[in-house]
Amino acid sequence: MQSFKENISKLKFLNSRSIDEVTDILLTEWQNNKSLIVHFMYYASLELIRKDKIYAQTLSISNYVLVDGIGMQLYFKGALGEKMNNLNGTDLSPVLIDKLHKKNIPIVFYGTTKEQISACNTNLSKQYGQSILSYYQDGYSKLDWNQVKANSVLFVGKGTPLQEIWTSENLQQIKDNNIFVITIGGYFDFLSGLYIRAPKLIRTLKLEWLWRTMLHPTRHYQKRLRDTTIIFRPFLDRWANVKPYFNIINK
Repeated sequence: MQSFKENISKLKFLNSRSIDEVTDILLTEWQNNKSLIVHFMYYASLELIRKDKIYAQTLSISNYVLVDGIGMQLYFKGALGEKMNNLNGTDLSPVLIDKLHKKNIPIVFYGTTKEQISACNTNLSKQYGQSILSYYQDGYSKLDWNQVKANSVLFVGKGTPLQEIWTSENLQQIKDNNIFVITIGGYFDFLSGLYIRAPKLIRTLKLEWLWRTMLHPTRHYQKRLRDTTIIFRPFLDRWANVKPYFNIINK
């Protein structure tokens, strides 16, 4: 428990009333700080912090962590008595991309397979009537930093914990080029068409996690196994008084 408290105390959890507001906050922070790193955390990754020290260390370099999914919302409510908004990458990324496009800020996609990342570019181009990515590359090859313009927003989708580890390993390049990095996990899967988004009713009922698991069980079963601790973990952590170690920033 002590190592978990130490690791979690290094993170800043940003809470805001809406995705529209949080994207404005992040863009302002980036302009002020020149570089910015944002990670998402779903409940299974919170559990991973307890076992994977390297993963915990990579998260600690982020400027903000955003709550992703109902599991994290339930944890914060049960363990800390805090109401947190669901700022998941699948919903937040399109809002951020639209704002970047309007501001003519270079957008870079890095992650997934060659076929899927190409499909992401194609689908975005159809949506906007033009190509809006300044560069895109699959996640199975080393990123060509020569193709990434300074002052770009870099969307990294290599899966947890690979994307967070990659960000940590490339921290100097990120700072030198004033890059805003946001690790968006499975967003590329939905944008490319590999995943089908759950119907609105299922999302309203907070059952999208079940939808994803049913469609792609082999990709999600480990997360679901870690999710089972939601039955008892919030109560144990409340008893262990972890609340003082969580840095929650409300804006």
